[in-house]
Amino acid sequence: MFPYYRLNKIFNYINKNEIASINDLCSLLNITDRTLRTDIQTINNVLKDYGATIKLKRKLGYFLEISDPDRYEEFLTKLSDTEKYSIELDSTEDRMKHLLNILLYKDNYISLDELSEQVFVGTNTLKNYIKSLNNILSKYNLECISKSNIGIKIIGNEDDKRKCLVESIINTNLQSYITTFTKDEYILFKDIDLYKLKDIVFTNLKNANIEINDYNLKNLVIHFALMISRVKNDYYINNNFNIHIDDNYQKFVDDISKEIEDNFDISISEGEKNYIYLHLIANSRIDNLSNSDNKIKKLINDLLSTIYFDYNFDLRNDEVLLNDLFVHLKSILTTKYLELNKRNPLLNTIKSNFPLAFDITLSCVTKVFKNTPFKLTEDEIGYISLHIGAGLERCFSGTVNVKNVIVICGSGQATSRMLETRINIFFKDKINIVSRMSYNNFISLPKSEFRNIDFIISTIPIETDIDIPTAVVNFVFKTEDIETISKLLNKISNNTTKNSIEFFNKNLFLHLDKCESKESLLDNLFDIMKKENVIDDEYISSVIDREKLSKTNLNDVFALPHPIKPCAKKTQVAVAIIDEPVKWSDDSTVQIVFLLAIKQGEQKNIEHLYDIFIEVVNNTVLQNRVLQSNTFEEFINNLYSI
Repeated sequence: MFPYYRLNKIFNYINKNEIASINDLCSLLNITDRTLRTDIQTINNVLKDYGATIKLKRKLGYFLEISDPDRYEEFLTKLSDTEKYSIELDSTEDRMKHLLNILLYKDNYISLDELSEQVFVGTNTLKNYIKSLNNILSKYNLECISKSNIGIKIIGNEDDKRKCLVESIINTNLQSYITTFTKDEYILFKDIDLYKLKDIVFTNLKNANIEINDYNLKNLVIHFALMISRVKNDYYINNNFNIHIDDNYQKFVDDISKEIEDNFDISISEGEKNYIYLHLIANSRIDNLSNSDNKIKKLINDLLSTIYFDYNFDLRNDEVLLNDLFVHLKSILTTKYLELNKRNPLLNTIKSNFPLAFDITLSCVTKVFKNTPFKLTEDEIGYISLHIGAGLERCFSGTVNVKNVIVICGSGQATSRMLETRINIFFKDKINIVSRMSYNNFISLPKSEFRNIDFIISTIPIETDIDIPTAVVNFVFKTEDIETISKLLNKISNNTTKNSIEFFNKNLFLHLDKCESKESLLDNLFDIMKKENVIDDEYISSVIDREKLSKTNLNDVFALPHPIKPCAKKTQVAVAIIDEPVKWSDDSTVQIVFLLAIKQGEQKNIEHLYDIFIEVVNNTVLQNRVLQSNTFEEFINNLYSI
């Protein structure tokens, strides 16, 4: 109905209030009164056909006047039906997505004036957007070309354009991606019944006995929706892949192609059938690289040997880890072989909550997986680090007590099973799920059933007189839920902090008003560590090399620089607290820096130390206390408050 979503917000606000003041509207939407007047005029151009208009009452504000109630009711019904397809243009990110969508669905040149009108920005602002757009396009072998006095267009291969659309417009954040279709998805696929398509995909996978998780099912639906959208607009994948569809999956490809053709009125070419098959491979455990089995096994053995020699963790005979790594690497290498790189929506969560496993994996994978096609991205390393982390937990099994928990979920069997799966992904070797149950079943249990239960994980707040800790989480299991369980595990385990205070030293503590740069701060920390005979030049070089691999700040407050491998004379932590944030990477600053030095052979002594790091990352109250530590004694007291 309205050309962009801000108009919906203005209309809805005025519709719900007898009088809507100009100041309130401008403040609510962060726009000027001049922009508001223009928006009201645009809204009225739509309302005039439906027996209504927005008018201004001097010194009071805007109000809605209805002259034809029947036509106005018709308008409200249409607005409700189309609101999810309304394009949001409130932020630069929104406008960039809209601009990309327009250009990737145009073959011909489009003038800057026309684009300015569609994106609702001035020509100069649009030119800045196009510069940023070129940075995005270059990642996909695409180019935005211009012709003087005519306009611009994007050129490149269709498969690259599809990758760009999916990865740049659709947010695959795990928290919302699995459970629903987002506004961006409704807008991009506005002529496609996404729920019907999801049913078609799910039914055909089930009929073919192809197992797939929720996240990858959603991936398939999105890629197939994109295929339908592009074909409807006469954009086709070239059939230039040298692909043989496995006989076991030919029927699936043929069946789902026929059903999509019948339901969405398109014709699917051989090139599009290959596209379907490629994404089926990328999102399932179909084996397409049988010739690489021995190479993969050798790489795994080399990886675990490197972890042993560099970090002194012996995972080489862990059969569970060997099998899990083999299955996962086959999946990763298949997608790489077919140039179907996948993003890891859990990457930041993994880096923040499992820094030890991630850093060990990053360091050793970088050494072992050097050559194409086996060179792994940071997203792929994140997945591998989950398996390595589970292996480390088994390595620590002599000292780590697995906690027994009950999972309570009020949303049915399927949801509780999904929650159990996600808990096991992150806490496989720390938590034993004794049972899953509904709230009603839980409150009817006799007290004797709780004798060996350490804590409860529930999707709903529970009231009980049983003295057992409870973690209330979202059933989609968000980042903050992982943090909640991590904190509870730390709290009910042995006192983590007391076991780790020995690694902190009064002479390795700095509180600074400000610091010129990351480099100068690291130099200061290197100097005090050298004076305490903790490190040498090899350590310094290794820290600098590690900084080049990947960012070491775990959030926008806390950084954990460290060497690529243990090479210190002693295991110690140098601490810097800076009142004024210091730039740590291109897009982040920090105020708390722990420079970690580990002596070879002492790696198993630092697991509790990493628990402290995770607590500093996830606990904002503790972060603030640490920031207020002017002396080493205050710092240690604040750590004891965990």
